[in-house]
Amino acid sequence: MKKNDLTTYNWIIKSTVAGILLGLSRLPLHLNFLVFFAFIPIFSLFEQRISIKKLFLSGVIFGFIYNLVCLHWVSLVTIPGYLGMFILLGIYFGILFLIAGTVWEKIKNLRIIGFLSFWLAFEFIQNFGEFRFPWFNAGYALADFPILIQLAEIGGIFLLSFGIIIINYFIYGLKNNFRKYMILILLTLFLWFGYGYFRFKNLVMEKTDFKTAMIQVSIPQDIKWDSKYLESTVKLYDDYTRRAMLMQPDLIIWPESALPVYLKRDYKYKRFVLDLARELDINIFTGFPSYEIAFPPHPNRYKFYNSASVFRKDSTIDPEYHKIILVPFGERMPFLKCFPILWNIQMGQANFEYGKDQEIYFEQEYSYSPLICFEIAFPEITYRIAKKQVDFIVNITNDAWFHRSAGTYQHAAMTKIRAVETRTQIYRCANTGYSMIVNPMGEVLAISELFEKTVIASELYLCRNSSLYVDKLFWYPIIFVILSFIFLIYALLTGLKLK
Repeated sequence: MKKNDLTTYNWIIKSTVAGILLGLSRLPLHLNFLVFFAFIPIFSLFEQRISIKKLFLSGVIFGFIYNLVCLHWVSLVTIPGYLGMFILLGIYFGILFLIAGTVWEKIKNLRIIGFLSFWLAFEFIQNFGEFRFPWFNAGYALADFPILIQLAEIGGIFLLSFGIIIINYFIYGLKNNFRKYMILILLTLFLWFGYGYFRFKNLVMEKTDFKTAMIQVSIPQDIKWDSKYLESTVKLYDDYTRRAMLMQPDLIIWPESALPVYLKRDYKYKRFVLDLARELDINIFTGFPSYEIAFPPHPNRYKFYNSASVFRKDSTIDPEYHKIILVPFGERMPFLKCFPILWNIQMGQANFEYGKDQEIYFEQEYSYSPLICFEIAFPEITYRIAKKQVDFIVNITNDAWFHRSAGTYQHAAMTKIRAVETRTQIYRCANTGYSMIVNPMGEVLAISELFEKTVIASELYLCRNSSLYVDKLFWYPIIFVILSFIFLIYALLTGLKLK
């Protein structure tokens, strides 16, 4: 084999291996440790000083492989959306590799700062825009390690990704200066584990007598909206809510769109929920689709929302919470306001309207605020909730879309990170998937199995001191965005060298 051929295969192999390692670290295979080696092939790739064209293509290959390994489950939800992700990820990572690789070669003394800036800016920017889908943060690979994720109270998910990349860089450096980089690795791990262990053992939490129970009845997605199964669904919620009362809860939670009807507009089923709440002397928080009359210039007669509220035992219903962040293509076609013609394109999406305000609900002396499904992926929402000093967060979801795939695991794992970031207990209630209760330390107090029909419950734990991340540091990733622009401008001014 010729030397040039070997070089060609090298950059393809390295980008492929990096995508495989990072993808495997995000799957429920107990291979999370691979995240500490996933960036090493990327660093090695940049050392080859390959051409701009190959840098871009290596990013495309990385994005394709990462998509195949980590996000294969998206194809179970939407085939067109999954195919679109290959294009988007290919472009995203192609540009990322092109810029980061160029800076790596041009600014040798600051190469790791440059790479960290571009990668963390990429993770941060995913939280904004019509295509926002913040699923790629490397730090989520650590969600099953309570000691390691305690660092999130300082810098959130982004600080976890920072630590992962630094460890990768130090391991990569062993080949050049074994002693120096081994000391750096051991020192970093000592500080990381030491801080996590100290916080894990010394965080002060107050156990209350307030208990919440969550209902999971696991209705498969292919029959959930079939009217033939509506009455059996109602009976399941009736039965399991009565079972939950044996646990003597103070609040009962049903999942996203628990009953597949416009609950506040359908007198029969609204009456069912309110009567059940009154009979059992318990308030029921539940998700449901809703609508209101639309007025011009809106193109449709009605506005539809993915909503939630409390159905109270005194036969009243609290103001609705409307989901603020909608799944691109799944719940709303992007850019509808800019291009009204897109209303005519139907790919199975619901085209819900965006909610505007974060509602706060009260139960006894405790307050809580909801998230619906996908919103748990966005630190900004839990940050805004935590700033209002609520006592707990409720996340309702319907993970039946994911079937038994890794998507259910990845979605649920985010709950642990959000709990540590905000030091707030989170009740995650799923139609199916993993219903779970996570305390402010990131510990799972109770969890369901996939497609299990069950009730889980736990008392509320309070952490009276808010996190540094919420108090002071939430917006610090903007620093990486600014640094990225500086590095990018420098690379453009000095010229992109093409081999």
